[in-house]
Amino acid sequence: MNTPLSRSLGAAALLASLILSPTVFAKDKIVIGEQNWTGAIVIQHILGEVIESRLNGDVSYLAGDVPVLFSAAAKGDGAVDVLTDIWLPNQSAAWARYVAGGTRSLVPNDHPYAGEQGFYIPGYIQDKYGVKSVYDLKKPEVAKLFEPLGGGEAQLLVGPAGWESTYIGQIKAKDYGFADKFESVSTEASVTYAKLSAAYKAQRGVVFYAYTPDWIFSAFDLRRLEEPAFDGYAQDNKKDDPLYKPDGCWKFISPTVDPDWLNKSQITCAFPDAKVYVLASTALQKRAPKIAEFLRNFAIEPAQLNNLILKIEKEKLPADAAAKAWVQANTATVDQWLAPSAQKVSTNP
Repeated sequence: MNTPLSRSLGAAALLASLILSPTVFAKDKIVIGEQNWTGAIVIQHILGEVIESRLNGDVSYLAGDVPVLFSAAAKGDGAVDVLTDIWLPNQSAAWARYVAGGTRSLVPNDHPYAGEQGFYIPGYIQDKYGVKSVYDLKKPEVAKLFEPLGGGEAQLLVGPAGWESTYIGQIKAKDYGFADKFESVSTEASVTYAKLSAAYKAQRGVVFYAYTPDWIFSAFDLRRLEEPAFDGYAQDNKKDDPLYKPDGCWKFISPTVDPDWLNKSQITCAFPDAKVYVLASTALQKRAPKIAEFLRNFAIEPAQLNNLILKIEKEKLPADAAAKAWVQANTATVDQWLAPSAQKVSTNP
């Protein structure tokens, strides 16, 4: 008999089942691999903010070295779902194993941003003295422009101690023929940037290794010195790399492998320009399809990252706060990422 009481009890039971059901209000749990450089941190928090505020996700972050994060994400078990700021060709071996071939368990976003690295000088030095190429550094009159304020040999700021790029800078100085005119000086980024700021104030020369994105490219007019184009890796440990070429321009011998690394290495070309990706586990396509589609549509410009890094590094704004403010101020771009079959939108930073 269908009495008012029974109908009330039935409605209450239905309501209770909806409230208690784990599927009704359950949020998709997403783990983003956490890397420790500011460009990656910015992207991690932008993705996290969009997933939580627009896609009802529950985001956490797991720190780890890139190879460990790759391996975890490739398993597809939710330990790590997303990798950010994956540089190609730097990570070409892992890309071949997990993305383009092998397990094919990670999916890249459709629109990576372009990352560059090399030797940079202030724009006013290039404009006034015509210094455009690494080979210009061989000229005595050019080298003199980069002598320290207190005198002494010209300095090439090659980067932090222990970085592979720091050793590469020393090799290039040798092979481009200006090592006899420049002292290769290893400095932490903060010291390099302090020297850059001081040089700018005095309108003096400074030449240093850097990579984009970074805040200095928003704060200063910087020009990358021209180098011959990269055409392949020639060292033995790259034989399985898609970019291996026996007579390639890039032969790097690590100091950890051979104490005579400087003389045995030979590098006569630019760093390969990188494409920098976000990768998502293929498991997300079934577990959280809307989030998977958003990650594939995600696109951001280096200039936007430069500005965000400036806010974090110089203005000391917390990364999560900077990302949240950016997402709120760029709703049209975010809407485009969330639209089905989204196309890249280029916005002014």
